[in-house]
Amino acid sequence: MTQENLPLKNVLLYLGKFPGYGFDVDGGSILARQLIDILKIRCNLTVVFIRKKGETYADSQVKDIRYVEYKNPFGNKFLRRLQNLDTNREAIGEYNKYDIIITAHVSKFFGFEGAPLSFWAKTFLFPMFCTNSYKRAGESVPAEYTEMEQFVLSHVRKIITPSEIEMMDLVSDYHINPAKIKVVYRGINPIFKAVPRKHNMNKPQLVCIGSIKKQKNTIAALSVLNILVKKGVDCSINIICTIQEQAIYKELLVFIRNNDLTERVHFFFEQTQEQVAQIVQNSDINISVSNWETFGRGIFEGVSCGLPTFVFSLLTGVRIICNDNKGVCFAKNEEEMATEIERVIKSPEIYSEMSKSLQTLADTVSSEREKNELINILLNNQ
Repeated sequence: MTQENLPLKNVLLYLGKFPGYGFDVDGGSILARQLIDILKIRCNLTVVFIRKKGETYADSQVKDIRYVEYKNPFGNKFLRRLQNLDTNREAIGEYNKYDIIITAHVSKFFGFEGAPLSFWAKTFLFPMFCTNSYKRAGESVPAEYTEMEQFVLSHVRKIITPSEIEMMDLVSDYHINPAKIKVVYRGINPIFKAVPRKHNMNKPQLVCIGSIKKQKNTIAALSVLNILVKKGVDCSINIICTIQEQAIYKELLVFIRNNDLTERVHFFFEQTQEQVAQIVQNSDINISVSNWETFGRGIFEGVSCGLPTFVFSLLTGVRIICNDNKGVCFAKNEEEMATEIERVIKSPEIYSEMSKSLQTLADTVSSEREKNELINILLNNQ
């Protein structure tokens, strides 16, 4: 029997993030939609979502869609995951019905310590954030949570990570065999593409993509803007986001008011991918001030649009992916980033050179490349 004539595999995809519109700034939600789109026409796909706000999802090409809910919806995400192991077991259910079980967060496999090896032989994991990443982002992780990560990472069949830096963490922190880890860069939607545009360098627009939460450190983006304005640069910033932490959003509003930036800061909440692409393409400079990224989808959306990109040096994983591309500048702090942005703004030649250099990097993170690699790993056992 040829590969083409083999029966379709039965695949379970268990997701904590919803792929619907209004979630398109969130990298986990975009990954969820990409996985569904890749799998639904190539297997008998069952998708299970953790329902949080009554969301529903419909797709006629998905064989079955189910929902589970946290029984104990604690505010702290680490406690919530530790206290809802029954939710994971309900989500996966009768695992023998499936040839492949995929989850898009390490915590979705918590609670299966007693499962036989036949269960773990079916499992594929996109870890998303693990302990070291959370700590770099400024969060405190319970020891019990890290211990559960260790068990899951040691037992799953295959781990798919979006960067070399996360692979290095998994090997060094959890002593995972590198042979069972595959690095697949996230694929950027082809609607994020460089388009001819006139840059009004007298009033440049910065763009920063990312949810408002501690990890993304959005207040530093406002600080960069404030420094530029004080240098005499007549600029503004487009912040494309969802609000995940209200307290941080309130801090941003206070900073904006205290520094007289109201007319220079434009928030765009819960945008579709098409809307995000349009805003990015109408901007001039792409920045990220995140505390930590295992990949940094928002960064590479700007890269794919050909925007000269400025990133904090502490994002070592991003630096590895960029591989010294001239279109990306790494800065130690807000002051240095603002200085570099000012230099590029004042030089059309440097701006043009940076923009042209980004095409090679955009090809590296193309959605077509990601799709082909994931098909081979998830469905073709490669």
